Amino acid sequence: MMKKYDAYKDSGVKWIGEIPNHWEAIKISRVHPIIGSGTTPLSSREDYYSEKGLNWLQTGDLNNGLITETSKKITPKAVDECKMKFYPIHSVVIAMYGATIGKVGLLDIETATNQACCIIVPSKRICPKYTFYSFIIAKEELLLSSFGGGQPNISQDIIRKLKVPVPPLSEQQSIASYLDVKTEKIDKMIAKAEKKIEYLGELKQSLITRAVTRGLNPNAPLKDSGMKWIGEIPEHWKIMPFKYYGKLCKGLTFSKADLTATGVPVMSYGQIHSKENKSVRFFEEGIRFIPRELAKNGDSALVKQGDFIFADTSEDLEGCGNCVYNDTTNPIYAGYHTIIYKTRERDCKYLAYLFRSNVWRSQIRCRVSGIKVYSITQGIMSQVNILLPPMSEQKEISTYLDTKCSKIDHIIATQKKKIAYLQELKQSLITNVVTGKIKVS
Repeated sequence: MMKKYDAYKDSGVKWIGEIPNHWEAIKISRVHPIIGSGTTPLSSREDYYSEKGLNWLQTGDLNNGLITETSKKITPKAVDECKMKFYPIHSVVIAMYGATIGKVGLLDIETATNQACCIIVPSKRICPKYTFYSFIIAKEELLLSSFGGGQPNISQDIIRKLKVPVPPLSEQQSIASYLDVKTEKIDKMIAKAEKKIEYLGELKQSLITRAVTRGLNPNAPLKDSGMKWIGEIPEHWKIMPFKYYGKLCKGLTFSKADLTATGVPVMSYGQIHSKENKSVRFFEEGIRFIPRELAKNGDSALVKQGDFIFADTSEDLEGCGNCVYNDTTNPIYAGYHTIIYKTRERDCKYLAYLFRSNVWRSQIRCRVSGIKVYSITQGIMSQVNILLPPMSEQKEISTYLDTKCSKIDHIIATQKKKIAYLQELKQSLITNVVTGKIKVS
């Protein structure tokens, strides 16, 4: 049975609710007088960045935990010329905009930061760990105060005005210590589930690779394929240039702003890169719509049963080769930043699995170019090769992989549900303890 405090009062702050009688709801700026942000040196200046340089924190480094390292380093020259400030250990850092908005970190290192970070410097009036936990539960409230269009922002001023529950210092320390122990246990369970998911993902990739490159008969005679990316293959299998088994086309040209609630169905590169896209069956959840007139004269962009839609750009090497396979009789248009592969056959499930394998994708990855974004062109796609077992064997392989991968996907889904439950449990625990709904001492 969780303990409660003897008496409560209204905090006057909706998201906090009632707090113990002897607590206060105070603006962050009253207990943390020093609140700052950082600077981003010019990315074009190579002399501003070095792998062995000084710590420079970006919002992508924030993980709602302790910050012990930064992914990028800057040189003393950048610090001097850009007048960059270093913030001390135990400072709390909040992401003010971007995909990580509202994420928090507690510094275990001295570091400079980029301008998207708000830094709350330690104060004698409040335990740094307690402030850290307060901001973990304040994320939704900060988002409600955000501004901006497609990408919301929060300002230092919004953070300064945020009210948080503040108990006496001794209680803050007890709360922080209690949450350290409890959340560490939950984090270990989450990490264990994540490791299991990682292992299952590797097992799935291994099963796919083995089946699409060696087949299901372990005693099948092998021959040298003559290609580094694959090595030996069954004697009766063929190797064929990608471009000879199908036709490469370009998707429709339109922008995100052209999307509508109804109309002609399309699939663009953003949906192809979705983590929910399994690549071996039609990704119905990825369908978007455009006005019919934008598809006029776009027959070459129509994707039918057995065809593939590849993304022509990727933010990382892993995504090079991501595609959607249309295994339905429903035609759909390929959208922006896509390459269509119109195949000879209507049943290309084997190819869908082949395209999932890292060994096949290595042909694309070694040819792409780019720094922040990798470009996958029709020219690159036309240079790769595919493996072709007889059609009867292709169907056996795809049926086998459907069964095996389905079982693995089910276990992965179970582990993801477990992680979601544990994350909710952790958030609920922090909320109830930091706002005084549960007494820990």
